[in-house]
Amino acid sequence: MKLRFRLSIIVIAVMVAVVATISVILLKQSSNHQMELSLESIERLAFAQAGDVEGRYALYMITAQNLATVFGDFEGDSEPQRREMYSSMLLSILQANQRIVGAFSVWKPNTIDSYDSQYAGQTGAGPTGQFIPWYTRESGKIEYRSYADYQPFLDTLSDEIKITDPVPRTIAGKATYSLSVTVPIKNSRNELVGLVGINIDLSYLQPVIEQMIKENTDIAAAAVYTTNGTIIASYAPDRIGKNVVDADRILYSDSSRVAAVIRNGSLQRLKEHSVVLDDDLRIVLYPFVIGDAKTPWSIMIGTEEDVVLAEVHQMTYFTIVMALIFAVISAVIIFFVAGTITKPIVNVALTLKDISEGEGDLTKTIVQKGNDEIADLAKYFNQTLGKIRNLVLTIKKQAAALFDIGNELASNMTETAAAINEITANIQSIKGRVINQSASVTETNATMEQITVNIDKLNAHVENQTSSVAKSSSAIEEMIANIQSVTNTLGKNAESVQDLIESSDVGRTGLQEVATDIQEISRESEGLLEINAVMENIASQTNLLSMNAAIEAAHAGEAGKGFAVVADEIRKLAESSGEQSKTISTVLKKIKESIDKITKSTDNVLNKFEAIDTGVKTVSEQAENIRNAMEEQSVGSQQILEVISQLNGITQQVKGGSMEMLEGSKEIITEGKNLEMATQEITNGMNEMATGADQINVAVNRVNDISGQNKENIDLLVNEVSKFKVE
Repeated sequence: MKLRFRLSIIVIAVMVAVVATISVILLKQSSNHQMELSLESIERLAFAQAGDVEGRYALYMITAQNLATVFGDFEGDSEPQRREMYSSMLLSILQANQRIVGAFSVWKPNTIDSYDSQYAGQTGAGPTGQFIPWYTRESGKIEYRSYADYQPFLDTLSDEIKITDPVPRTIAGKATYSLSVTVPIKNSRNELVGLVGINIDLSYLQPVIEQMIKENTDIAAAAVYTTNGTIIASYAPDRIGKNVVDADRILYSDSSRVAAVIRNGSLQRLKEHSVVLDDDLRIVLYPFVIGDAKTPWSIMIGTEEDVVLAEVHQMTYFTIVMALIFAVISAVIIFFVAGTITKPIVNVALTLKDISEGEGDLTKTIVQKGNDEIADLAKYFNQTLGKIRNLVLTIKKQAAALFDIGNELASNMTETAAAINEITANIQSIKGRVINQSASVTETNATMEQITVNIDKLNAHVENQTSSVAKSSSAIEEMIANIQSVTNTLGKNAESVQDLIESSDVGRTGLQEVATDIQEISRESEGLLEINAVMENIASQTNLLSMNAAIEAAHAGEAGKGFAVVADEIRKLAESSGEQSKTISTVLKKIKESIDKITKSTDNVLNKFEAIDTGVKTVSEQAENIRNAMEEQSVGSQQILEVISQLNGITQQVKGGSMEMLEGSKEIITEGKNLEMATQEITNGMNEMATGADQINVAVNRVNDISGQNKENIDLLVNEVSKFKVE
């Protein structure tokens, strides 16, 4: 591509990029500003509609609050008239407002009065008679009924004002939805006793949403949601009564998140894509609270981005058209300007083309015009051609001289290469001999090192043997000392055993004498038992004699009274003697039993003394044997100690000889290493000489090749230089 076209394209591309960037930034800012204005307008509209809805339903809540306040003062009203009076108030509320579907009140049992049992089963009362009146116009006319679904209200009764969820109803033959506003009733003690409720038809809210959409053509969607996300008014009427999570799933990408935003009662802006409208939507969720209720509702208003940005899109199209027209005009102008700028450059290119493709005429020049960069280009181009012309003249002159030098150099390098090859062959032969010598020296040195290692190991073994002999000598000396100590101890033990034998004999003799004395006492005790038996017999005979004397004294009458007294005393003496004899007999028997036990124990002790005496004699004999063996062991250990001393002397002689051998082998190894180093140095020198000769040979061959190439290049240079016209 020519420079003129390239320069034009670059300038046009830069200009288009700048214009496009500025246009995009301006249009983006315009779009954002327009969208912000539209969202603010939607929020203001949502605020107004929320205020309208709040005002409508706040009226119903205020009505319920007023009724709850009046009903809370029931204790000040006549008890028999309370039910009738409060029912008429509910009726008047229903008659005054056509949009109220029903009005009801639910009371706890036995709170409004004490007549629950009298009203049981009647209209306006429950099964037990509690007050639950309800006026409704569901059938198209006002009717008085008992409120059937009252129990859930009582179960969840609290201080809060509540708005129930919408439920489907049929009112005057028309299917719709309704909800209830409930306000708690408190008595004078601030106790919860019931509630008042207003039923509201939601069909009156739908026209409000439809009217808003009709009046604002840029609004694509609108709806009113209760706290739990139930739709009570919508741009699509078929969604009323349904939950936002299910009914508006196609409107929101995440309907669950929208339901959470509604429950939290927060203002939210959303950007969603509508599949039905095939456009992006901008949605505003505006929360509001009805009266004193704590549960928020939300109003939703959405608009299409294409509708909001319609004017911006028109401006975009206009900008694109104007930019295209501007780009075309600019391209034409730039193309002609670029042609004027590039014309001198084209002239330079044509001159260079003539030099390169023609006869190589270096005498041509470019005409210089003006004082700009193009004129400088022509000036410096002419100067460059002049220098090139002078250079070609010089090259022509030197080319002939180089031609002759190249021929001579090629001839000399051929002879040099042959001489270097012969030197290299001789060096290789000497190198092989030196390598063989180096291998022999290395092998000899390795053998001496192995011998030295073996001598060193032998020396270590001798050292270990010397150490072991020294340790054995010390151990035997210690063993001899221990044997002597044991022998002395055995001698002392023999003396102690002899003393023990003598003591045992004395103890046994004394114990035998004691046993003899005890046996003597035992025999004496048996004599005492016999004497005691005689005494018992005498006492028995004496007692019998006293009895006979008493009988004879009784026969004698008065004359035998004195003899009877004597007989009685004799009887008492005989009885006392008999008892003492029995006591003595018992004591003597116990003494005899004790003596028998002592006799048996003495016999056992004598037997033990016999065993001890036998054991002591055995120990004495074994100690004598051990002492004799230890004396023999002591003599043998002395002989072993003498032999180990001789062995220690021999080991010292062997150690000295191995040390002399080790020193000699180390000297041999040192001389071998010196020889190996000298051989290695010679080998390295020969290697370096061989390497240098190889390098010289390669270099000479390379120089020879280069000389040939140089000759060819000189010929080529002469031919090429001769093509230029310099004169």
